[in-house]
Amino acid sequence: MVKTLTGRPVGRPREFDEEQVLVAAMEAFWRKGYEATSLVNLTDATGLNKASLYRVFGDKHQLFKSALQHYGQMEFQKVASVIRNDVSPLENLHAVVDKITSDFASDKGCMMINSLVELAPHDPEVKAILKDFGDMRVTALADMIGQARAAGEIRAELEPEQLAVSLMIALAGSAAMGKGFMSREPIVENLEKLIESWT
Repeated sequence: MVKTLTGRPVGRPREFDEEQVLVAAMEAFWRKGYEATSLVNLTDATGLNKASLYRVFGDKHQLFKSALQHYGQMEFQKVASVIRNDVSPLENLHAVVDKITSDFASDKGCMMINSLVELAPHDPEVKAILKDFGDMRVTALADMIGQARAAGEIRAELEPEQLAVSLMIALAGSAAMGKGFMSREPIVENLEKLIESWT
C-alpha cells in the first residue's frame, strides 16, 4: 500500500505516490509562480486529474502551501548536508553560504524568495509559512555562528543572533539579485567578505 507523507496508509490503495506528486507540483509552481500556474499545468505535471489532485491535496492554494513547505524542508536538508564534524565551525558556515548560493544561477531562483515577493504581502497563510522557515534558518545560522565564536573564530563581542539576522538579510537580497541583476561570483565574494569582517 502506498503511504502518505506521514508514513501512514490512508483509505484504499492509491496508484500514485503522494510525495512524487507533491514534488511535481512544487516544480510547476517553482517554474511559473502561483498565479501563472494553471490547473492544466498542475495536472500535466503530476499526471493526476483535477478530482484526484484536489481530493488528496485540497484546492490550488492548499496544494501550493504544501509544495512550499516541502521546498523549504528540502532546502533546509540540502544546506544541512554540507555541515561536517571534522572541520571548523567557520568553515562550515562558509560551506553553508556556498550551498545556499549554488542555485542562484538557476532561472527558477529561490521558491521562497519568489513567493515572498508574489504572495506574502497579501497572503497571510503563505507569509506565515515563509516566516517559520525564515526563523528556522536564522536560528540555525545563529547556532553555527555561536559555535564559531566559542571556537575563537569570530570576535567574542559580537552577538550570534544579530549576525545571523544580518547574514539572512544579505542572503535574501542576494537571492533576489541573482535572479537576473548580478552573477553568482560577486554575490559570493561579498557574502564571504561579510563573514570575514566578523573574525
